[in-house]
Amino acid sequence: MKSGYVILLLLLISFPKILFSQGLEDQTDLDFELAVESIATSEEGDVDNSVMLEDLTSNLEHPINVNMANENELERLNRLNFSQIQQILTYRKEFGYFSSPYELMAIDGITIDDLNALRPMITFELPADSLLKPRTYLRNNLITRVKSTFPQAKGYQSATLNKAAVYSGIPISLYSRYHLEVNRKLELGFLVDNDAGEQFFSLSNKYGFDYYSGYLSYKGDGILKQITVGDFLFQVGQGLSFGGGGGLGKSANTMGILKFGQTLRPYTSSDENRFFRGVSVELQKGYGKLVLFYSLKNRDANTSIISGVRNFTSLQTSGYHRTLSEIDDEHSLSEQLLGAYGEVKFTRFKIGGLVVFQHYNLPMITGSSLYKAKSFSGQDNSNLGIDYQWSLKRLQCFGEVGRSRNGKLGVVQGVVWHTMPKVSLSAYYRQFDPGFHAFYGSSLSESSGNHDETGLYLGLMASPLSKLKIFGYFDFFHFPWITYSTVAPSSGQDLMGQLSYSITKKVTLYLKGKFETKPQKTPSSKSPIIDLDERTTKWRLQGDFLVSRWVTLRSRCEYVSTSFNQVTEQGWLAFQDVVIAPIKNLTCWIRYCWFNTDGYNSRVYAYENDLLYSFSIPEFHGIGQRTYLTLKWSPSSHTTFYLKSGLTIHAGAESWGSGYDVTPGDKRVELRGLFAWRF
Repeated sequence: MKSGYVILLLLLISFPKILFSQGLEDQTDLDFELAVESIATSEEGDVDNSVMLEDLTSNLEHPINVNMANENELERLNRLNFSQIQQILTYRKEFGYFSSPYELMAIDGITIDDLNALRPMITFELPADSLLKPRTYLRNNLITRVKSTFPQAKGYQSATLNKAAVYSGIPISLYSRYHLEVNRKLELGFLVDNDAGEQFFSLSNKYGFDYYSGYLSYKGDGILKQITVGDFLFQVGQGLSFGGGGGLGKSANTMGILKFGQTLRPYTSSDENRFFRGVSVELQKGYGKLVLFYSLKNRDANTSIISGVRNFTSLQTSGYHRTLSEIDDEHSLSEQLLGAYGEVKFTRFKIGGLVVFQHYNLPMITGSSLYKAKSFSGQDNSNLGIDYQWSLKRLQCFGEVGRSRNGKLGVVQGVVWHTMPKVSLSAYYRQFDPGFHAFYGSSLSESSGNHDETGLYLGLMASPLSKLKIFGYFDFFHFPWITYSTVAPSSGQDLMGQLSYSITKKVTLYLKGKFETKPQKTPSSKSPIIDLDERTTKWRLQGDFLVSRWVTLRSRCEYVSTSFNQVTEQGWLAFQDVVIAPIKNLTCWIRYCWFNTDGYNSRVYAYENDLLYSFSIPEFHGIGQRTYLTLKWSPSSHTTFYLKSGLTIHAGAESWGSGYDVTPGDKRVELRGLFAWRF
């Protein structure tokens, strides 16, 4: 691993000596990348996070006009709590329109950091006509995306001349989405998606794409606030029973633990499982709000027949339908949900109540494994819950309590306290009974799913100097019951610290350290099987700077060490990014990356700039190199083209991957393209 130290030294001495200002948009891009990497590293497939990141991308592409935005649009900023949104709306009524971003500082709880994060995503335009009436607003967006990888994977190749390939579809991923918005009241959208390897206009997909999604939504000004027919999201509280909007969980944004988002919204993601399909209605009168919804959709599941009774043993969430077994699982289970949510909201306080009934057409049987003894079984579940938020000038308190059909409880309670202008603290306690069942829950937690966990999270953000920012959190977690990877109740800790320093107004460096201890059972080949601590240490050093208006550089070096059962692995990764804007409307992202790890356990993640509404965070293990080029060209205000080409080399490897995704040789090439049309 001595080569890792050499790479670190080279990166440090290669920093330019003449550097220029890094704008707010560059800082927002950095915050965006850190957020995405935090989600990827946690290995949580959370649709709430993907929707929030889509919102951020959309807001950067189409900034929200604070002087014209309604409550729903301000919620999509995912940075303002309900009280701040109410204060903005009240401010406009009492004092007129905002003329400067700094007027937002009059809103309680909005700090200069919040303002800097918001500025690339907001505008302060005045209404167009002299009567101060909203102008006619019409927006169309059409996006088409294509992806492919070379050489082709093993699954596309026939085992014998008389046997068809396991992947019977085309080796190309196809995706398209359309969105129409009229006067900020009517929305229409649809999305089609076909993963590589899935059949296209043949056999199981004889009507074309593998996945279709669509919606029609109307927003009213009276009692009817919103009605959506088709696919939608339902998000309430802190995500205990149904994923709350916003909130990044455990990340460098240590104050971003509060979830605040729209209760209902049209669904625009390509995740094929964690959404609802049917009809939803939101009614509002004065301080009160009532949401009603019904959903009926088919889900992918592993099914079997036991004693002549058909059942399912687990839900499939990959969304892939390439092989015969994956196609057999496709839409094999019917799920119905009927629910209501009521909320009373004041300027500083709101409280809501939830009741949802859930039914599967087949019973769930989890098997005889001891760790599954507390898992859901049967056909019916229900969730009852109460959530609240209380916002003071510098203090925000929030929480939620929920109960599933079997009487088991889940509880979350949190607080964010801006103790003084330069110091903020946060705390978050959660307790999920091992038998608590919430299939759509997504609260802050160590494990996926809100069950079998108790934990306390403490966060800190401080700016002791004008150029120095300190972020950190400590999270203690305990699993009261046996998990898939343990043989007894167990506990662990997660500690993160980050220093961000602006050498001048022109340069930003940050150093991040993360230390985690998590229980894992020893391999079954050894007797007796016991739980031991797996210890993971991560260090990252990164520099971001602007060489000129047209050239930006970014350098990173990262080290990972894991230790378990007297076996230690280490890994290094280093990359150099160059972002060039050689001519107007053309931007190029170029990266060279080197990695060297002892194995998969010491893998390293690294965010890559990708196509619009795409988030690429590959993991690297083994020894190799990666380089990619992404081009963004906007020949007009209505059209944008993206092109990305990447090459990864695993030194000395005869093949790469696992199962049917194995590709021959030590090289893999990806090609991706996207066309966006706004009209």
